[in-house]
Amino acid sequence: IVAEQPSAGVYTSARLKTEGLFSFQYGRIEFRAQVPEAQGFWPANWLLGNSIATAGWPACGEMDVLERVNAAGSPDWNEGSVHGSGFTGSNLGTQYHFPAGENAAAWHTYGMIWSKGSVAYYVDDPAHPYATYTSSSISGLQGAVWPFDSGPSFIILNLAVGGDWPGSPAAGTPFPSQMLVDYVRVYTN
Repeated sequence: IVAEQPSAGVYTSARLKTEGLFSFQYGRIEFRAQVPEAQGFWPANWLLGNSIATAGWPACGEMDVLERVNAAGSPDWNEGSVHGSGFTGSNLGTQYHFPAGENAAAWHTYGMIWSKGSVAYYVDDPAHPYATYTSSSISGLQGAVWPFDSGPSFIILNLAVGGDWPGSPAAGTPFPSQMLVDYVRVYTN
């Protein structure tokens, strides 16, 4: 997915989604990807519940497997989070910090293990999730409803430019830039 700047203050990119074509519930999904790291970039690989058209967001449920903003930090990180009614924003999100010498601009496998009542995230090794959320993770959050057992979700891959979280690109943000995806794999029972 390529982000370009065809003229000053104008940016283009893309969003690929499987809505209406492919969805699944429970199993493991992996994205092997290499993401750009510069001010204003927001690469993400995520899932939304098929009920988005009827229930709306966030009631449909959102599971963010790969989410990253801006330039490499110290330490460099990836965010894994879940969103639903009563828990959006930073309520249930965890940053994975890459080990010294590694960063999100290298090739990595970003994965999620989804089972009834549970969503777990990992980078490169499914045997070692860095975050696990369960239906009990939302207890104590006013109005929170766990949507991830309500039905299948579809896949979205995108490279956003700008937005509330990353802010606008800077003068040094390189265009064109790209998020490369080697594969998307789904393992179900």
